Amino acid sequence: MALPRLLPEQPDDSTLRSDSVLFAVYAPFGGDEVLSTYPEGSSQTLAQHPLVQGLMKVAAQGIHVAALIDRVADDTWLLEIEAGKPAEAKVTSRWKQDMAAPANLAGFLRHAHQSRPSSAIVLALEGHGAGYLPEIDRRQLTLANLTESGRFEWHLNGTTGGSPVLPGGSPLLPGGSPLLPGGSPLLPGGSMPLSTWGLGDALKAALDAGVPKLAVIHFDNCFNMSAEVLHTVAPYAEYATGYPNYNFFTAGEGYPAVFAQLAQQGTATSKELARAFAKGNERILEAKGNHPTLGCTVRLARMKDITERLDDLADALLDALRSPPPHSQARAAVVQEIGKAILKAQQYDTEAGYRLEAPDQLTDLASFADALLAHDFRAHPGVHRNAKALKDALVGIKVYGSPEEQPWVAAGTNITWDFSADALAMNIFLPDPLLRGLWDWRSPYYLDINPDPNKPRVQPHIIDFVKVTDWVDFIIEYHKESQEPVRLLPARIPQFPVFNASFDPKKYPPPPPCGRGKAAA
Repeated sequence: MALPRLLPEQPDDSTLRSDSVLFAVYAPFGGDEVLSTYPEGSSQTLAQHPLVQGLMKVAAQGIHVAALIDRVADDTWLLEIEAGKPAEAKVTSRWKQDMAAPANLAGFLRHAHQSRPSSAIVLALEGHGAGYLPEIDRRQLTLANLTESGRFEWHLNGTTGGSPVLPGGSPLLPGGSPLLPGGSPLLPGGSMPLSTWGLGDALKAALDAGVPKLAVIHFDNCFNMSAEVLHTVAPYAEYATGYPNYNFFTAGEGYPAVFAQLAQQGTATSKELARAFAKGNERILEAKGNHPTLGCTVRLARMKDITERLDDLADALLDALRSPPPHSQARAAVVQEIGKAILKAQQYDTEAGYRLEAPDQLTDLASFADALLAHDFRAHPGVHRNAKALKDALVGIKVYGSPEEQPWVAAGTNITWDFSADALAMNIFLPDPLLRGLWDWRSPYYLDINPDPNKPRVQPHIIDFVKVTDWVDFIIEYHKESQEPVRLLPARIPQFPVFNASFDPKKYPPPPPCGRGKAAA
């Protein structure tokens, strides 16, 4: 009996590239007690975990399954299920793996492909995601390196919420801090997910070893529908599905229905399957209420054009900022108009709490381009021209967006999330949008695109995105008059909000309308 399979991307391509589908799931839950024992601490064993139970149902639909699952206080387990045979599932201990190591993901994909060499591979990345994450060599985070052998000191200022004040105080972080590319003494204490560079390196290593180009990557986590992440993985997969803001953890609850649809049809394109992941996520969360999300899908071949249009917009903004003499009234007006556009654009979370507005430091790229069109750049027509070109390049990426609703994690507040706007697509890192001198902890790494060869390489690898675009140059230019001293927000990987089956929306009256079409001020 023929198994469900994926069709070639082009309808006129008659080449049969695969005879089945292999669903590869990478689940690094080892640093999170909630995800490890979801829901509500009830899954104490691997077999009890809803993700495993969901994957059994996926296999029953005629889909091969391979999953590498790491949990708190447990081994790292390899789960392998032959299509149609969930009762014969094989579970093997892989001892305790470093799930943040690129070689680990690459090795998992090699093993999965070798076990099912004629299958198209669909990869789901579970657990934490934080958009752009730097690659950090913690071996370089020595006292001598972090202080230049005692020449600098770090101070925690209680009046700024424990934010460290950068020695040197320059708003142009790579030039003003002796830690750069050294980083921050407040790096996340727990384990981080794969870095953005590390994810790309893992996929490259897998493909170099003979793994076929992935049909779909499903970023089943938070903030990874990110321009930086998507550009990094674009050479190694056909489609990506993800969520620019928080995505409520459901432990793969939507996967059985996604693959049941594929089994019923018999065939589907990678695009159809990618969109099915987003729609499946939407169905579960919308049915419950108070779990508003934004789901997006992109053909990764489009990232080349999107990145070029972004680069053109960055150049136009740079020209607008630089054309008048420095510190002139004209420059101040340009900075003000850019700031207004950022404030109007859809923001996603980076600061503590769940309010989505500046000073959050992740901005929706399509929304920012759309907001620029509503502001006065008549003296610099290139801004509007290139903003429109970027907005057009991002059309069709949004699959769904929840209308204005209070998320259950902010129950009893006046916080609402509204993802109903058409001009939404993916997030991009835009630190310190209010020019307060308070930066996301990742900023020193993100802006350090030309590291000093005489300083320790705490960030040994830099993603291509910041090197092939002028986005970083725009950020630096925009901040030329930003406040000092420069401070870093405490380093943290955002808490992953989970699907709350026990939440009763009837207990919480709807908040008053904020009238802004986004989170209340």
